[in-house]
Amino acid sequence: MRIKCPACHGEFNLEAALDDAAGRELMAVLADMPAEASRPLVAYLGLWRSKTRALSWDRALRLTREVLALDGDYLRLAAALAETVEAIRGKRERGEDTRALRSHQYLMRVLEGTPAGGGRAAAQAPAPAQGGGAAPAGGGQPSRSMAGLAALNQVREYYDE
Repeated sequence: MRIKCPACHGEFNLEAALDDAAGRELMAVLADMPAEASRPLVAYLGLWRSKTRALSWDRALRLTREVLALDGDYLRLAAALAETVEAIRGKRERGEDTRALRSHQYLMRVLEGTPAGGGRAAAQAPAPAQGGGAAPAGGGQPSRSMAGLAALNQVREYYDE
């Protein structure tokens, strides 16, 4: 099944994307996170990509694990990620620094100045899971990411049979 990227409109094979273990695990980690935290994390991962190269699934998964290990408070981490992305994108737009990130130092400095809970009640991060379920931790409606991951897992299971 070929699908189209909503950002670049490039087409790719969904089965091939599901064959990559690191890609599946990264999607599961992101789907288990609240949307308020997963979106800034994905934007932050984009800062690690150079203009001419794509970020591999393995590297994106490793970077995600490193970021999640920095702080167990998703809301605080999300606030720091959003501030970091905004600042670095601003520098790039002004032409001050267009290089890809090489370390988490800037994020760690921003995180030091970010209040607990990102200014709201803290949401503690569970240990990263090996797989991803479709049910949210709170028992409410699953996020769109979780629902999408569940659908992708069903497709994968269909082809594995």
